[in-house]
Amino acid sequence: PKRTDRPLKRLRNIQVNPRVRVRVRGRWHSGTAQLLPEDDAAGRLAALPKMNSAAVRAMGDNLLTIRIDLDR
Repeated sequence: PKRTDRPLKRLRNIQVNPRVRVRVRGRWHSGTAQLLPEDDAAGRLAALPKMNSAAVRAMGDNLLTIRIDLDR
């Protein structure tokens, strides 16, 4: 598969099964992902520190917010 196909596959995977694991400060946490197409992703990105923003922008400009609620 092409490298550009990977993000689309991840989105489809979340739609089928929203259970995810994320790494925060070196520790893995389970949670539930939710796609938020109505969110202003560009506005949210503008509020992040410049280094974070630059890294995200380098990956592309078709932004989508994904909310992850971590399990307790």
